[in-house]
Amino acid sequence: MFELDSFAPAAAYVPSLPLDMGVEPTLLKAVVYGTDIGLKMTNAKLTPIGTSRITTSRHGITVMVGLVGRHSGNMAINLSEAAALHLASGLLGTPFHTFDEDCIDAVMELGNMVAGGIKSTLVDSLFDIENISLPSVVIGHNYAMGYTRGISAVSVEFELPEMPFSTMTARYFSTTLSLLRTSGA
Repeated sequence: MFELDSFAPAAAYVPSLPLDMGVEPTLLKAVVYGTDIGLKMTNAKLTPIGTSRITTSRHGITVMVGLVGRHSGNMAINLSEAAALHLASGLLGTPFHTFDEDCIDAVMELGNMVAGGIKSTLVDSLFDIENISLPSVVIGHNYAMGYTRGISAVSVEFELPEMPFSTMTARYFSTTLSLLRTSGA
């Protein structure tokens, strides 16, 4: 067994995560470091707290970005309105108090930045990504996403510990990466 923090010197706060959790180690690394890279400009302090092969959508906002390469699929960030306001405020350096059109634009840009971070982490790997799509946002609760057989997926739950304790459940968000080998790749 090897540990996640042995891959890269970045994100020194990332705890040692044993990689026997049934998830693809390369994708786990890509999600943790890609999310860290993508959200750097928000000055958020991210703490990865769990991982799964199952996509969750417990919060009301999801940003999705398509990924194309040797494997194709998508990246999704599922977050609460409070987390979206917090991250958008950090990105633009101006406080957001309502989830309006400007905040939606900022959150979609964060999705692009995380997808770009994941793309850069996967360079020269079996999962090398060539292009990312424009982001989309899904607003609403209680939806499920289904995937075809053979898909490689990993979802990492993060905490934003700088958010107030009163927003305890809202300060968690997940980044999910789901990829399927492209035929002929």
